[in-house]
Amino acid sequence: MKQSITKKLDILYIFLILTGLLQITITAQERNSSISGEVRDAVTKQPLPGATILLLNTKIGTAADNNGYFSIGKIPAGVYNIRASFTGYEQNTKVDITAATSRNSTVYFDLTPAQMQTNEITVSGNYYEKPADQATSFRSLTQQEIRKSAGSAEDIFRVMQSLPGVATAGGKSAQLIVRGGSPDENLTLLDNIEIYNPIHFARTGESMGIISIINPSLLRGVDFMTGGFPSKYGDKMSSVFEMSMVDGNKELYNVDANVNLSGFGTMIDGPLPGNGTMIFSARRGFFDLLTSLMNRPAAPRYYDAVGKATYDLDDKNRISLVTFYYLDQISREGTTKESSTMSKYDYLTRDDYGTAIGMNWRYLFAKKAYALTTLSFCGNGWNTLQGTEIDRSLSGEDIREDSYSLKSEITWQYIPELEIRTGVDFKFLDSKHLAWKPADTTRNGQIISSSSISYLPDVSSKSAFFLQDTWHPAAQIAITTGMRYDYFSFTKEGNFSPRFAMSWYFTDKTSINASYGKFYQTPALYQIALDPANTSMRSSLATHYVIGISHLFADDTKGTIEVYYKNLINVVVANDTTDIFTNAGTGFSKGIEFSFQKKFTNGIVGSASYSYSISKRNDGANLADYYFEFDRPHILNLLAGIELSDTWQLGFKFQYASGSPYTPIAGIAMKQGLYYVVDGDYNSARYPDYHKLDIRLDKKIKFDTWTLTAYLDLWNVYNRLNVLSHSYKVDNNGIITTNTKNDFGLLPIIGLSAQF
Repeated sequence: MKQSITKKLDILYIFLILTGLLQITITAQERNSSISGEVRDAVTKQPLPGATILLLNTKIGTAADNNGYFSIGKIPAGVYNIRASFTGYEQNTKVDITAATSRNSTVYFDLTPAQMQTNEITVSGNYYEKPADQATSFRSLTQQEIRKSAGSAEDIFRVMQSLPGVATAGGKSAQLIVRGGSPDENLTLLDNIEIYNPIHFARTGESMGIISIINPSLLRGVDFMTGGFPSKYGDKMSSVFEMSMVDGNKELYNVDANVNLSGFGTMIDGPLPGNGTMIFSARRGFFDLLTSLMNRPAAPRYYDAVGKATYDLDDKNRISLVTFYYLDQISREGTTKESSTMSKYDYLTRDDYGTAIGMNWRYLFAKKAYALTTLSFCGNGWNTLQGTEIDRSLSGEDIREDSYSLKSEITWQYIPELEIRTGVDFKFLDSKHLAWKPADTTRNGQIISSSSISYLPDVSSKSAFFLQDTWHPAAQIAITTGMRYDYFSFTKEGNFSPRFAMSWYFTDKTSINASYGKFYQTPALYQIALDPANTSMRSSLATHYVIGISHLFADDTKGTIEVYYKNLINVVVANDTTDIFTNAGTGFSKGIEFSFQKKFTNGIVGSASYSYSISKRNDGANLADYYFEFDRPHILNLLAGIELSDTWQLGFKFQYASGSPYTPIAGIAMKQGLYYVVDGDYNSARYPDYHKLDIRLDKKIKFDTWTLTAYLDLWNVYNRLNVLSHSYKVDNNGIITTNTKNDFGLLPIIGLSAQF
C-alpha cells in the first residue's frame, strides 16, 4: 500500500514537470515583463479606483480600475520598488519586486486611511506595515525577503529563526522557539486555516522538523506575532504565525521549477476561466536518495502539495479554495547510534501525513464593512512500527486527529476613528489513538510498565467568540481593547481572555507601544489519550505584559526595543514513568529585545537583533524552579545582503545563542545487578554556546523567454562543532559512554530555480 501511494505521487510529480515544460513550448508570451495587482483599503478591503501606482526611479506608472486592479505591461526586466498612493490615504511602498522576462509579477497594496494613520511613516512612503490592533511584538516579511535569506535554503521557518526573541533548535530543525516557549505553543495559519503541522518530519510535542511544507513562492507575505496578539487568535500561549497566500495572476501563466539539496519542486499560476485565478505547488524530497548514496540506514522521503483557486463572483464577493497535503515517510533497518529517540529499535517504519482544505468567502456587504467566513477541514495522522529482527512491531502507534471548522468575522469601520471587529469560531474534533509498547527501563533504572492504548472518544467541540475595537482618540494614539471567550466541550471548561494594546506616537517617527493579555491553551488530544486520568486536565494560561519603543531612523530603517514578561500557570506536566499528565506546572519567561531593520533599498538590506531572556518552570508545589529546556539567555542575529550587480547578490547571516540547558550525570548506581546513570540537578548544565556563519551567493541568468537563478548557500562556513545533545550509556563494567549529537558542519546547498 505504501509503495503504491509513493509510486502514484512520483508519477504526479513527473506529470507536473512535463506540464511545465509543455507550457514553455506552447506559450508564445511577450518577452517583456509585466506587473499587476490590487489596491484596497487596509481596514474595509474596499477597492480604491484611481489609485496611482508608480515604479520608483522611472517614469512608468498607471492607475487602478474600478475594482482596484492595475496592470503595467511591457516593462524591462529588472528589480523595482513600487509605490501606491490615493487621496486621503498614506502611501505604501513595496520593495525588491522582480519583473522577470515573459512573466507577470503580482503585488498587493493595502492603504491606511490618513485619519487613522499614527504618523509612523512620513509622506515619502510607508515601508513598514503594522495592523493597528497589533501594537507590540510584530514583524512582517515579504516573499522576496524569505527567498533571499542566507542560511535558510528558502525555508520560511528558518528565516523566522533570525527574528528578535526567536531561538533556533539547530540546523537540523526548522521549529520556532519563541520567547522561551515550546514549539507546540505556536499557532500557524495558512489563509485563515489552522495548520497543525507545517513542517516535515515534525510531530506535536517535538522540537525537531526538517523543512517547511509551504513553498515560499506561494506566499504573499508572513505576519509573525511573538506576544500580545489580538483577541481573534486563541488556544495558543506563545505566538501567531500567519501566512497569506498569493492569488494566481490574471495576465498569463507563470511556471517555476526549482531544485536544491532538500528536493525538487514546481509551481504553476495563472488565470482560470470565468474571472478566476489559480496557483499550485508540488514538491518531492531528495533525502531518501541522498541517504541511499551515503549508505545511511535511515531513508526519509517527503511529498507536499499546496494550491489555491480564487474567483470574484462580483465586485462584492470573492471566494477562494485552499488545499494542503503532505506525506513524510521514514524506514530504517539496522542499528544506529542511540542519541536519537528514533534509534531505540533496530527496525523502524514511520508515516506522517496531513491534509487541509478550506474555503474563504469575503463579502463586502457595506461601504465600510466586510465579512470573512472560513469553512475548513484539517486532518493529521501518525503511524509508527518499531522493533527487532524477531518482532518488528514491538512498539507502535496509529493516531488520527481531524477537525472541522467554521469561523466568521465582521470588520466595521463605524467612524474614521473607530474600527470594530467581532467573530465566532466553531470546531468539531474527531480522533483515535491506538498505541502499544513493551515494558522498559529508563537510563536511571526506573521501570516503565508495558501499555496498550485504544482511545476512541466521542466527537468533541471547541467554540469561541471575540469582540474588539480599535479607537483613535487622536491622530497620534491607537487603543485596542478586546475580549475572547473559549469553551472546550470535552473538559466542560470556559475561559475569558481580556486583551489590550496601545500605541502613542509622540513624534512622527517615535512611538511607545504596550500590550497585555491572557492566553489559554487547551490540552492536546494526544496528551488526553494516554491515560483516563488525563481527562481531568485543564487549559494552561499565559499572561503577557509587553512594553516597547519604536523609532524610524529613515523611511526604510527602523529600530525597536521591547521588554516582556510572561507568567505561566496550570502548565501541563508529564510523568517520567507513567502516561499521566497534570496541570501542576508554573513558570515565567522575561526578557528584553533590541532590533534594527533596513528594508531592501539602494541595493542593500540588513537587520540586527539581540535578546536577553530567562525562561523557568516549576513542576509542582515544594519543587525547585529549573531552567526550561528552551531557555536561551543570549541570542544575537546579524543579517545583511547586497546587490553586487543586476545579476549577482550576496547575503550573510550570523547566529549566536547560549547553549540550551540539560541534566548532567552525577555518577552511577547499581540496581538489581545492573549499572545505571545517576542524574544531577535537573537542567543544571548547559551545552556549549551555539554560533555559525552562513553565506549565500545568487546569480541570475536571463534568456530570451525565461530566467535561471542559481544559488550557493553555505551553512556554517567556519565549520563550528555545535552540540545539540548528549546521551549516556553504562556498560556491565560501570563505565559511562557519552554519545554526542552535533549539528551540521560545513554544509553547501546548491539550488537552481527556473522561471518561465
